[in-house]
Amino acid sequence: GTDSYATVTDANGEEVFRYWMPDEEDKKTVQELQEKYPTAMPYFFTQDPDYVTVKERVAKNTVTGEEAEGVATIAIAVETLRVAEYLTPVLMEQLK
Repeated sequence: GTDSYATVTDANGEEVFRYWMPDEEDKKTVQELQEKYPTAMPYFFTQDPDYVTVKERVAKNTVTGEEAEGVATIAIAVETLRVAEYLTPVLMEQLK
């Protein structure tokens, strides 16, 4: 789906924070994009502003050589996958 949320609770299990995606502003953008691109997968629409930002930063890096701020390099991506590969069996064991 296109909607997700996360909650943070305190030690007593009481909710102290909730984040929803998409928010009201994003819902308007999603509606506009659904009308413009009816055959596209809907999850792209909620992330459209982020995709635009990433593409702009990477394009700027290609032209100027400046670091693409906030965009993971291949080296960072590889290290992230190593961490995920390490953690998967550890977390799976904890879920038993």
